[in-house]
This record gives sequence, C-alpha cells and structure tokens, in this order.
Amino acid sequence: MPFISQSLEDMLNEVYQDGSVSFAEYKTLRDDADCRMQNLINEFGCHNNITAFQKAMDVAMQLLQLSVLDAKKAKLTDMGEAIVRDAITAQVEYLRAGSYLALRLL
Repeated sequence: MPFISQSLEDMLNEVYQDGSVSFAEYKTLRDDADCRMQNLINEFGCHNNITAFQKAMDVAMQLLQLSVLDAKKAKLTDMGEAIVRDAITAQVEYLRAGSYLALRLL
C-alpha cells in the first residue's frame, strides 16, 4: 500500500519477514497503531469518526479472535477450518481494499 510511512513499512516488513506473527509482534503493531492514532488526534484534535474508527478496529479484532476461538471449540473438519479461514480472510481483504479506496480520496 503506497500510503504508509517508511517507518511503518519497515516495521511491517520486519514482522512479516519470517511468514508468521508472534504475539509480541502483534502487541507491538497494536501499540504502534494506537500511538499513530494518538498522534493524529494530537495534531488535528479529537474527531468522533476517527476515534470511533479506532474503537471499531479494536472491536473487530476482538470479534475476529472470538470467532476463531468459537470455530476451534467446534472441532471443525479440515473443510470447515478452510471455510472459516476463507471467510475471515475475505472480510479482512474487504477492509484492506476499502481502506485503499478511501485513502485515495486524500
């Protein structure tokens, strides 16, 4: 995505270089995202849509994690697991594509 800073791009490259994300790396990304959002709020002031978006991302992550845990508890077949992975990945890619389209408006 061409809209990100060099520091964010470097961090993402480091996190994804081995093909997996550890919990520590996840927390680092989460904390950095919150810090960048706070910088935005500090620069431009508190805006209901911006803070609501940040909260919505927190809720979305929690729901994604809970959905996966529910699926794991259901002891799905390999096919069931594949369907869950496919559906969740499609939702994440929908958000990614939408963010690309929205950020082009800046």
